[in-house]
Amino acid sequence: MKPISKKMHQWVLCSALILAPVLVWWGILYSPLQAQRDELEAAVSKDLQESVLLRQRLQKLSKNEQDRQETPAGISSLVVPGNSLAEISAHTQQWVQKFLQNYELSLNSYKGLSPSNWQEYPLCRVEFQLDANIRGLSDLLEDLEKMKKAVRIEKLSVNYRRGKENDLRVSLNLGTLFVEGLKE
Repeated sequence: MKPISKKMHQWVLCSALILAPVLVWWGILYSPLQAQRDELEAAVSKDLQESVLLRQRLQKLSKNEQDRQETPAGISSLVVPGNSLAEISAHTQQWVQKFLQNYELSLNSYKGLSPSNWQEYPLCRVEFQLDANIRGLSDLLEDLEKMKKAVRIEKLSVNYRRGKENDLRVSLNLGTLFVEGLKE
């Protein structure tokens, strides 16, 4: 083997002196700082995602609050006018009787039932016994749906009777929402 020349020896020594601090800098400073930067980038990304989710949730809650503030106006248009459960019951009975006269259905009986509740609001309940044909019952149910009032069918029972003009015996329980203090 040939001895290394002085020039080559100086070149290797200078390279080693330059490379050693670079390797030390890489191992002690740069690599840990790079790892720390990656962790911070991941944390920032996570925080951005959380921020987007929180903004979406805030918008949803704002919309819900806005809807909640608009609800009394919407409810007041749906509530049947009346200051007591008896007035609401009378109004429901008048509506059904008027409907039955227009469609020539026969009302056998009606009676007020004990009130029930929907959430914290009382429901006035009325039971109607009537004779109808399939067309009349269909018209009654369709008119109830189009009524746009806070009236719901609590119970509907239909019995078929052969050979009669109005071949259906219908028992219909209606519940009408009563909200005290809403302006009509």
